[in-house]
Amino acid sequence: MTHIATGIEAAKAGVDPSDSVAHAALLEKVESLPWPTVALVMMVGTLALSLALLGGRLSPRPLRDRLRLRAGVPLPAWAWVTAAVGCFAVGQSLESLAVLTGAWNWTGSLKGFQAASQGPLGTFALLLFFGSPVAGTAEELFFRGYVQTRLVERWGPRAGVVGAATLFGLLHLDPVHGPVTLMVALFLGWLAVHTGSVRLPIFVHILNNGASFLLGRYAPPSSEYPASVHTALLCVSTLLVVGAVVLLRRIPEAPKPAAPVVLAGA
Repeated sequence: MTHIATGIEAAKAGVDPSDSVAHAALLEKVESLPWPTVALVMMVGTLALSLALLGGRLSPRPLRDRLRLRAGVPLPAWAWVTAAVGCFAVGQSLESLAVLTGAWNWTGSLKGFQAASQGPLGTFALLLFFGSPVAGTAEELFFRGYVQTRLVERWGPRAGVVGAATLFGLLHLDPVHGPVTLMVALFLGWLAVHTGSVRLPIFVHILNNGASFLLGRYAPPSSEYPASVHTALLCVSTLLVVGAVVLLRRIPEAPKPAAPVVLAGA
């Protein structure tokens, strides 16, 4: 998407493709523009939702069963809040760690999200809509509902969760954002297996993305906080993650899925 955006901006500005200096300056400008990130979020969300629904339709099982959309185990109200706090704490702890170690300077996509969050109100509204309810639902239906369900049936819960989370992280194509989303995906994948449904992961993913975009717009950038703040955030977030897992483990685990029947499209 960056290359496409650079080409569009170069055509608008009349930049000579052979002028490497002007092209480098234009590339730096494009990375701070909000619309390429928003366009990418819209495209990815639509694609993930389409793939999940197509895969579910091709399965011989009902769509709600194939994508784990049924209710799963009963969940008390505190479980929804605890899961949301735990997921956000996973991301915050890794973000603070990235800033403290200097790895934050390597990320391109997270800086792109910050730039998009600071864009015009209309652009931000699109980012918030397609990046929170659309992307949160679509990515969970595809990665946890479709991919992880299939992997868990064939490899078992641990390998299935790790496999789907690894794919999720790799597809973010960023040296910082990728590992962060991998760890978040492990948490969401565990929630899906433990509860027997993707309903809780969808809820958590939507809230997590929405909170991140709102903080990106109305709070100072992460890199501007002093090291002492990030150290405190890292410690507190880690404790919140551990506490959330301990509390959520009190919920009775969903029954293990039955042995799979190997059929085309299953």
